[in-house]
Amino acid sequence: MLILPIETEAGCYLYSGWSNRIVEVSRDLFCRYASGEPEERQTRAAIRAGLIPETPHDVVVFDPELIASAIAGLKQSGPEMVVLGVTEACNFRCDYCYYSGAYADSRGHSGKTISVETALAAVEYSFGFPRKEYRIGFYGGEPLLELPLLRAIADHAGRKRPKGSRAILALTTNGSLLSDEVCDFLAEKDFEVFVSIDGPGAVHDRYRHDSHGNPTFGTVMNNLRRFRSRHSDYFDRQVNYSITIAPPNPLEQIARFMKENADLFGEKVPKVSTVRLRSGGDGAPPLAWPDEGAFDFTPVWDDFIESCLRSERPAPFARAVCEASVKKIHHRQMTGLSHFATTGGQCTPGKRCYVDTGGVFHMCERVNTAFPVGSVATGFDYDRISEYLQRYSGLLGSRCSDCWAVRLCRKCIPMLADGERMIESSLDLLCERQKKDLAFKLARYCRGREQRNDCFDWIGRE
Repeated sequence: MLILPIETEAGCYLYSGWSNRIVEVSRDLFCRYASGEPEERQTRAAIRAGLIPETPHDVVVFDPELIASAIAGLKQSGPEMVVLGVTEACNFRCDYCYYSGAYADSRGHSGKTISVETALAAVEYSFGFPRKEYRIGFYGGEPLLELPLLRAIADHAGRKRPKGSRAILALTTNGSLLSDEVCDFLAEKDFEVFVSIDGPGAVHDRYRHDSHGNPTFGTVMNNLRRFRSRHSDYFDRQVNYSITIAPPNPLEQIARFMKENADLFGEKVPKVSTVRLRSGGDGAPPLAWPDEGAFDFTPVWDDFIESCLRSERPAPFARAVCEASVKKIHHRQMTGLSHFATTGGQCTPGKRCYVDTGGVFHMCERVNTAFPVGSVATGFDYDRISEYLQRYSGLLGSRCSDCWAVRLCRKCIPMLADGERMIESSLDLLCERQKKDLAFKLARYCRGREQRNDCFDWIGRE
């Protein structure tokens, strides 16, 4: 059904996946749609309100025209970011790591390292496309295990970038190897740095151990404080954090930890993600899906909205959890469409080009090895990329055409991949989870606007 009924303490609403509008309605109309059985009278009322089309509409996911446009854009501008898989080695053994060996469709840790020739060839390939900015990411494993290689790549990018362009360097690190030498190098090259830290010691050390099973929180925190003391201006401007939320529910502890360590976190809005799988126990499998109630984000959303209602900037952790979703809802395009071609949330494979240690291109660092998109030796394989998008389109088929979430949801091939296939059971599970999540966020959004209509207007103005 194209309509989502939304009920708050103060009103009843219908959200339309066709027009992208939220309209306040009578309880009678709400109840009819909530029951899933609107009568002719209610249907006509929804048409008059601009919620559903009067004539048949068409929703397609990556139709041939959209695929051709995506491929043409990739041929013209190349990757928005090249992410170099510097090494498959890591001095940590985090329980939830995608490369921990717990996932059947991902690699494990190894001693493989990208050669300097392969890395520089990947950088040169990206430089062959006309861009104002070239983003080069360094990923692992732990990339700082290969500091001389990072120096060589950073120096080369600075010297060889096309005239009039910028080479922007980015690094994701576990934070354990931030020596004075490393910190000086990162500051000199103006790296964007993301340090993985999951909260206070009791939360962080639950899953993030070194290769000998020892806790890592103390080392990371000491390194961060020394880093900031040594390069305070650079640290405040370019160093941020990556937080993985894993059971049991640690949200309050994380928010308090960031507030208590304002010297390190300040107003930085970290990257926040929820763990794909969680550790088991008591005879359970090593890893299993989180329970539906594993993470209760309601208090975080309440804090975010209450700050907006007071015209205050929400706390950084609340912003990390809520702001992107509110921005997408608040600034959505509200028009009825007779023909709606959508990506379904899937980017053009290759826009974020992950280069593994062997020089093979992948659509990102979180997809298995069964979906390559080219190589350093041959460049992008545009036919293969087109085929992936056709398969993705075929899997989604017509199921999006009558779904209220079609204009807000996000699905991508890595979420659906199982070996060489994209499987329908993963899509079914993903759709249900996303619809539940979006329904929660739309209700919270309506509650905020009920109390103060302009409370979210600041979002997106920065």
